[in-house]
Amino acid sequence: MFPAVTSLTGGLGLFLLGMHLISEGLQKAAAREVQQILAKVTSNRVYGMLTGIIVTILLQTSAVTTVLLVSLVNAGLMSLSQALGVILGAAIGSTFTAQLVALRLSDYSLWALVLGLLPYLFSKRFRWKHLGEALVGFGLIFYGAALMGEAAVPLRSSSGFISLINHLSAQPWLMVVISTMFTALIQASAATVVVAMALASQGGLTLPGALAMVLGANLGTTATALLCSLPLSRAAKRVALAHFIFKLGGVLIFLPFLPFYTCLVRITSLDVARQVANGHTLFNIINMLIFLPFTPWIGKLTERLLPDIKEEKLARYLDPSALEVPEIAFTNVMRELMRMAEIIKKEMFTRVMLPLAEREIEVLAKLKEVDSVLDYLYQAIAKYLVRIPEENLTEEQLILKIKLLYIANDLEHVGDVLVEMAHQWRKIETSGLEFSREGQIELQEMFQKVKDNFNAAIEAFVANDEIAAAQIVRRHPEILRLEKDLRCSHFKRLQQENRLSLETTSVHMELINQFLRLNFHNVSIAQAVMGII
Repeated sequence: MFPAVTSLTGGLGLFLLGMHLISEGLQKAAAREVQQILAKVTSNRVYGMLTGIIVTILLQTSAVTTVLLVSLVNAGLMSLSQALGVILGAAIGSTFTAQLVALRLSDYSLWALVLGLLPYLFSKRFRWKHLGEALVGFGLIFYGAALMGEAAVPLRSSSGFISLINHLSAQPWLMVVISTMFTALIQASAATVVVAMALASQGGLTLPGALAMVLGANLGTTATALLCSLPLSRAAKRVALAHFIFKLGGVLIFLPFLPFYTCLVRITSLDVARQVANGHTLFNIINMLIFLPFTPWIGKLTERLLPDIKEEKLARYLDPSALEVPEIAFTNVMRELMRMAEIIKKEMFTRVMLPLAEREIEVLAKLKEVDSVLDYLYQAIAKYLVRIPEENLTEEQLILKIKLLYIANDLEHVGDVLVEMAHQWRKIETSGLEFSREGQIELQEMFQKVKDNFNAAIEAFVANDEIAAAQIVRRHPEILRLEKDLRCSHFKRLQQENRLSLETTSVHMELINQFLRLNFHNVSIAQAVMGII
């Protein structure tokens, strides 16, 4: 028994390592393309389902596809309804691994290992290294599957093992629960299915027992996305919950009809291992046909189970599971920076320079609250960027990392400047005075120009438009000239002994200083877009 258990656990370990290498290698080699494919999925459920199949075949794991979907929905790049069809397709694509193992390609596993090592060790290009890593993974899963198959031979002669398996096979609900927990623990449904194939092919497990394991494997694979969604937004959690509902619904439908399901699987092949693999595929195809028409209602159900809550201080887009895939991680940071900019535009710019008659009560307190959100997001972004591993980054990505940190810092400082402006306005509010009519117009004119520059800087950042960014830098001398003109105009009113100008002069001049500070940060953002860091 000891050599058999050793080979079984060792084979499982190699299989899991192989799955990890395949997933990591293919994600890194094609992350940008996969992300673009997923992000362009339309509301057509059938198209989304087909996309899910293709992407999961490329990534070799539905768990990773679902985690990517969680990230995209969390980042606002995909709606919940779009993601649901992809989830059902991903489940079908995940059966490709078991089908490959059923082809018994173990004779070629070591060749795949050697051929993958060559680019992995010697290639100077990251993409070839990642593809080599994936090929090494394929070699390991085939070799690991072969070891598990050999380990199952002596197990069928063990009376204790056979008694346990027979007991579990007689209680398929229990087999499903154990299989679900095992899959959730190892986070790879394909590994559980391959174990079932190995045991069934050597007579150590009946076909109904193996299919019960398959059902548990499909349910257990939802644990990965559920765990990844915990620190993310409500929308991301709904994707993971919908994935769980699809799988749980399928298991509850199939389990009472396990004898019929077994008969259906038996007619697909004479080979037992192939039957188990086909059972895995059939479950997910039939499950897709059952649930695909009902995806809009499933989406509404998840919204009722997880209603929206106020999440202002939550970093919505910084998905920790994407840190190993730099392309996705950087996209997440960009989305969070765009969110910071939107908060500044909608919550701060619209409030800070209103005339006294139109100002909200306690506007300073409200702006301080918004600024605390910006401070929190800046810290979260900085920590997230630091956690992106640098060993696999290209030179361009290393520069982008620094660039994004610069922009995050400037946005956080913009919030500080706007709070300081509110402090100055507070002096006007408590004094009961107003700016002179001419002074009010001049201040609004300069503020509008600075605000326009901020909007232009953010648009240049979003579009990565260096030409537009250069125009913002070139406009800075115009702001400096306007500042001189406004000071001169204000001094003339002081010479004319304009009472309002005299009594508000310190605030007037300080606001002009703050406008200059704002525009310095606009220019700094534009320079970061241009690569001047």
